[in-house]
Formats: sequence, structure tokens, C-alpha cells
Amino acid sequence: DDYGENNLPKQDGVYLEAPGGGGEDLGSVRVNKCFKEFASRRESDEFVRQGRVNINGRTAELGARVRFGDRVTLDGKLVRWEVMALTDSDFEAGEQFTYVKYYKPEGVVCTTDTRIRNNIIDRIGHPDRIFPVGRLDKDSTGLILLTSDGRLPNAVLRSGRKHDKKYTVIVDRPIQPEDVTSLAAGVTITTTAQRDGRSKTITAPTMPCRVRQLSKYELEITLQEGRNRQIRRMLDALGYSVLELHRLEVMGITLSGLREGQCRDLTRHEMTLVNQALAAAASSEATGVDLATEEEEEEE
Repeated sequence: DDYGENNLPKQDGVYLEAPGGGGEDLGSVRVNKCFKEFASRRESDEFVRQGRVNINGRTAELGARVRFGDRVTLDGKLVRWEVMALTDSDFEAGEQFTYVKYYKPEGVVCTTDTRIRNNIIDRIGHPDRIFPVGRLDKDSTGLILLTSDGRLPNAVLRSGRKHDKKYTVIVDRPIQPEDVTSLAAGVTITTTAQRDGRSKTITAPTMPCRVRQLSKYELEITLQEGRNRQIRRMLDALGYSVLELHRLEVMGITLSGLREGQCRDLTRHEMTLVNQALAAAASSEATGVDLATEEEEEEE
């Protein structure tokens, strides 16, 4: 065994419990918290005991800790643990969260897996351990929010929260007026959803959205849901190929003040929007309102 940068024991690249059970690494969580959205702590520990959990390709042990960038699988299926594992109760009292926005260039991959070339974490080089809120695919550009606050993806991405995400898209042929109407009303597409650690194929119409034609080949589309590669699939269903896709805005936060490739902390006004979203999400959960959707992370 060796020791990581926070003096936690480390074996085969996996962080273990500190000697004597003391000491919490604020950049990591216990592996059993990776399954908290769909399993109890006892059930999660049993997953580990049964050898069903891998961290970075190696069988996990009880008490193992994972950090941003670690790949966690259950029965061979990838678990997006960063989103579900980190809630405010997982941090010591007084822990401050980080919230930044980034102007993603083409070619950057929205993953916390730092083994992948051009991953967003290495490209930004932020000193805090942050992860992207939602996704843009490698070829897309524009606004990405990143945070250390595990509550934010749920607050922003679930379609029941009704937060706007605005895009511009350029296609390969002239846009027909009837297709603008069809896009706004909803187009039936097939996507793969992640629920409870399982993949599920869904064929269903998209939710109504706002669509504005900007030019012969360009549209502005505002969504309140985030199905996998949704805009590309919507346009493909109507016979168009997407040449360029660019995100302008998420719930009122824009690219203002950023050049391509730049990252900065959110302003006071932008933090007000974030806090309003967090408060609304907390309120709906407290009243038992279930706003879950089949897919909670977009990759346009």
C-alpha cells in the first residue's frame, strides 16, 4: 500500500479508510454511497461483499473510497456516482461548494475520467474537485456548469424542474417551416435511459419546446428536458444532419464574460439563480413531489 495526497491509505489506485477509521477526505466518498439513490447502505455494502463492485477495473473492498475521476461499476454497468453520492450531508460542517461555468470548445470530453484524452477536468485544471452538471458531446460547444455540489444536477437537469437550456444548431440542408412546427410540438425519438444503475431503451415523443428559425440553416432551440443526444436525434428524425451544436444558456446563466476555453466562478447574480434552483428542488422533495424523469443527464 501507499498513501495519496490527503494521507489516506491507497491500494491499487483505490483510496481506503484511514487507519483507525479516522479522517475524512473531502475529495472522496465511501464506495457504498455510490449506490445511495437506489440501494440502502446495508444493500450497498452487500454489493461490495459479493464482489459485484469494481473501482477502476479492480474489485472493491469494504471501506474503499472513490474520488472524482474514478470509474465505478456494479455488475459491469457504469454507475454515475458523482451525481448521486455527494449531498451536503456527505461533507463536514462548513464545507463550501464550488460553482463555475466553462465555455467548452469542440473536442473536449465531458467526463471526470482523467484517463480519457481531452477530458474536461484536465482541460479546466481547477484546484477543487468538481464535475460537470450534465453533458455536451465531444463535437458540441458552449456552456457547461461544473460544481462540487452533488445536489445541483438533480436541481437543474430533471425536466420537472422546468429550467430552460438554450441552443443554436446548424444543419446540412434548408429548414422547412413545417419542420420547425414539428420540432416545437415534439418528435418521437429513441434514447437510452439510466435508472437505478440499469440501461433502458425508450421510444417516446420529446416534450414541447421553443424553436426559432434564425436563418436558412440555423435554429435556436430551448429545451426543458435532456434526453441523450436529444437535439441531434430530433433533427435526425426529420431528415437533417447536425453540423454544429452550441449551448448558449442554462436556467438563465449564459456565456457572458467568457471566451472559448475559459472558466470562471459564477457571479453573485448567477449564484442567486443556482440557489433558487436548489431551494425549489429541496422544497419539492420535502413535500414528496416526485419530479424524476427516465433520464436526468443530457448529452446534446
